[in-house]
Amino acid sequence: MPTLAAAETLTLQVGYGPGGSYDEAARLLADHIGRHLPGTLTAVVENVPGAGSLKLAKMIMQSPVTDGSTIATVSSALALLPVFDPDNTAFDPRVVPYLVSMTNSASYCITPKASGIDTLDKFLTESFKVGATGKDSTTYTYPAAIRNGLGAKFDIVTGFESATEVDLAMERGDVQARCGIGTTTLFKGDMMQRYNVIVELATEPKHEIEGVPFLLDRAPDAATRAALTLVLSSGTIHIPFIAPPATSPEALANLRAAFAALAGDAAFIAAAKAQGFTLMMTQGPEVEAMIRDLLATDPAVQDRARALVQ
Repeated sequence: MPTLAAAETLTLQVGYGPGGSYDEAARLLADHIGRHLPGTLTAVVENVPGAGSLKLAKMIMQSPVTDGSTIATVSSALALLPVFDPDNTAFDPRVVPYLVSMTNSASYCITPKASGIDTLDKFLTESFKVGATGKDSTTYTYPAAIRNGLGAKFDIVTGFESATEVDLAMERGDVQARCGIGTTTLFKGDMMQRYNVIVELATEPKHEIEGVPFLLDRAPDAATRAALTLVLSSGTIHIPFIAPPATSPEALANLRAAFAALAGDAAFIAAAKAQGFTLMMTQGPEVEAMIRDLLATDPAVQDRARALVQ
């Protein structure tokens, strides 16, 4: 069986177009992971956008690659696909090996300053458009849960290849908001000056940005709060990297050892800090345990969460 040591190239596939935190994470890893893998590998990044990364997730599920030379990053929301869409068997997080999640910082909803939507109350009561990549990404599941759980009036427009494209649409005025943005992007350049940070999306308050209301505080009842918590729990495994189910045990062990080594790699950590990437790595076996726990949530809560993201 081919081994990772014999491979010439490690391909890091990204389920979104260039730009955005998923693409940034892959390029950061490509610069550093090779020195922790056997052999002499050249790491390259390949963007495979489509359907909020579900296109790539399906490809990884079916990939015949066994030597560990192909890995991918797909939407964290796909960890909850058996909850959100139990009839969709194209991707199963219970059989795909998770290698790492890169961060678990909170996500936020933002609006351009020019939109006039500058408070959570306005966000929940005014009519406007929220941009999203696809229905299986947090750019959709988060605002959908807000709309259905809290009775908001906005519409959600899908089909953007990346979060960066959503940002460009906001600049043009085609959409007036996006949700699921993290501090890696928010703290870059003049983002905080150009956008209103409307609400924090997390299972518990992170207090990363002062004065931003916490979504779960607005839940109208305990059942809705529990369902919203389940939807938002995908953020605890944000920017995950996965391998094909066909990956050999030896190759999987090599990949997981490399990610574990990166967590203590001073050069990698310094590079992440220099480019403003919010690094909070969770290793693959722990990610898989978290997913098992989430998928074992009370069926009534799962049913309510499924309804929220429609």
